[in-house]
This record gives sequence, C-alpha cells and structure tokens, in this order.
Amino acid sequence: MAQSLLSVLERLEARQEELRAEMESLRKRNRELEEENADLRRKEAEALEIRDKALLDAEYLSVSYRLAENPDTLVETRRIIAGLIRNIDRCIEMLKE
Repeated sequence: MAQSLLSVLERLEARQEELRAEMESLRKRNRELEEENADLRRKEAEALEIRDKALLDAEYLSVSYRLAENPDTLVETRRIIAGLIRNIDRCIEMLKE
C-alpha cells in the first residue's frame, strides 16, 4: 500500500512538472503573440495613413486636372471659386449680426 501511494505521488509530481513546463511554454508563446499583434496593429495604422494620403493625393490630382484641363476652364473655375468664397464670407457676416 505504501509503495502504491509513493508511486502515485511520484506520478503526480511528474505530471505537475510537465504541466508547469507546458504552462511556461504557453505563457512565452502568449507574450510572443501579443508582441506580434502590437506590431501588426502599428503596421496597419501606418498603412492606413499611407492609403489616406494616397487617396487625398489622387483626389487633388483629379480636381487639378479638371481645373487645368485648358486655360479658359482654369480662369472660369477660379472666378467661380472666388464668387463662392465671397458668398460664404457674406453668409458668415450675416450670421454674426
């Protein structure tokens, strides 16, 4: 009986050591995955910034091309924009009063 209790205790201790080693391995893997996740989130944020800048540049170029398609169009467009700005300024003044 005493021999069987000792063997059971030895098996339990061995299993406990295996579980400790596995838990340490899992903790290490978890830390690695958390670091990788943080790195991927940082890269995603950078990629989104680059994408947003590229979209803004594309929109700017598209509008610039439409405005400067020919010199007459450019002059007329500038006149229209100036008129719109004057109207907005008048509206702001009216709102202030």
